[in-house]
Amino acid sequence: MKSRFQLLILSCIVGLGSGCDKPFSPKEDFQERYVLQCFVQGDYEKNLESVTALLARTYDVEGFNPSANTNDPAIAGAEVTLTFDGKPYNLQEAFRPAPEGFQYGTRQRYYSRLVTAPPPESKVGIIAKLPNGQTLSAQTIIPRGRAFTSSYEFAAGLTTRLNLQPGKPNWIVGWENYDDTEVHLFYPRLTILYTKMEGGVERTGSVPVPVRYVSGGGGPIPVYPSYSTNKSCSFEFYAIDSAMAQISAGDPDKHSYGLHTARLEVIEYDLPLSKYFSSVNGSLDQFSIRTDQLVFSNVGGGIGILASFIVHKVQFDFDIRYVLLYGYRYR
Repeated sequence: MKSRFQLLILSCIVGLGSGCDKPFSPKEDFQERYVLQCFVQGDYEKNLESVTALLARTYDVEGFNPSANTNDPAIAGAEVTLTFDGKPYNLQEAFRPAPEGFQYGTRQRYYSRLVTAPPPESKVGIIAKLPNGQTLSAQTIIPRGRAFTSSYEFAAGLTTRLNLQPGKPNWIVGWENYDDTEVHLFYPRLTILYTKMEGGVERTGSVPVPVRYVSGGGGPIPVYPSYSTNKSCSFEFYAIDSAMAQISAGDPDKHSYGLHTARLEVIEYDLPLSKYFSSVNGSLDQFSIRTDQLVFSNVGGGIGILASFIVHKVQFDFDIRYVLLYGYRYR
């Protein structure tokens, strides 16, 4: 996920030689600026994580095509320090295989270090001292922990075979709506985890669960959750049934499948990453960006972004009777 963010943001930022300040001109007078980008994933269990930062300078080209540039804008020889709640970590300069779409050879320069991932609510900061004396800095906070709620108790486990309560036609899962002073983006995804015996070997698999189906020319079309500011997600019970059936679609040997758990993951972006996402997609009014601001930036002394995200997880065990309805083993 972080590598996708990095390539997208770098491609948007490093060619900042254009703007809308001067009428009738697609380019403004070029001024070199410095770019810093770094994404940090928070973790409840404080697992080891590789944190990566990219440094570059803006550039200008003849004409209006930024891909015409052939000189790598990456900055070498910088001192980059990441801090978690005041504890410093020095990032080391290195190279890695270039990502798809990279136009400056087969290697990409970056700064990285293996660290213990910060827990929720950790304060994160970064300082990059460039060889020319310029200093870039930024701060953010890992999103806090959240508790989950369910519109149905499922005393014997998750099932769609129940008496629906008035006004509750779907299963709604929510995550704690504490008194937020910041608007964050959330990306929920529900998957059913299963195993399958093949040639005496048990293999694992998963099936995503759509929130609903809509009519299409070729039949029902599944609709999956997407990014939003909502603090809940609603799943039609029919969509859960369809995902259960999809696990063994076309396979008569139902008993070779074993399952008992569905897992909900909710990716939460902090405020800087939420604002950046919106500045690119333009979908959230409360994050509206001026037309002359290409992307959101929270970096002092330059442009770019330091941002964080965290993955909230919860598991729901199935009702054994529901699993057996499909001919699967409960395990």
